[in-house]
Amino acid sequence: MEISFWRDLVIVVWGLVGTLALIFISIIAFLFYKRTISLLESADVVVSRVGEIVDYADKEVIRPVVQFGTMVQGIVQGMEFISNIFKKKEAGDE
Repeated sequence: MEISFWRDLVIVVWGLVGTLALIFISIIAFLFYKRTISLLESADVVVSRVGEIVDYADKEVIRPVVQFGTMVQGIVQGMEFISNIFKKKEAGDE
């Protein structure tokens, strides 16, 4: 047997092994892709539900609290304004 026979045998065997490895890796990648797609779809559903909850909380909780805080701040500023007017009159009377 000549060396060219062994060389050709190695080339053929490596070609077969490479082809089988490529097929195996392709199958694994496809299965991973299918599983990942289903997980991403589930994540999209969860994200949309969380978005709905946040919108509801914004409308029902946060906005009234902000409105109440704004009203309290306006009352406090009004009282300070009136207080400053009387303090200036008292300081001017002396």
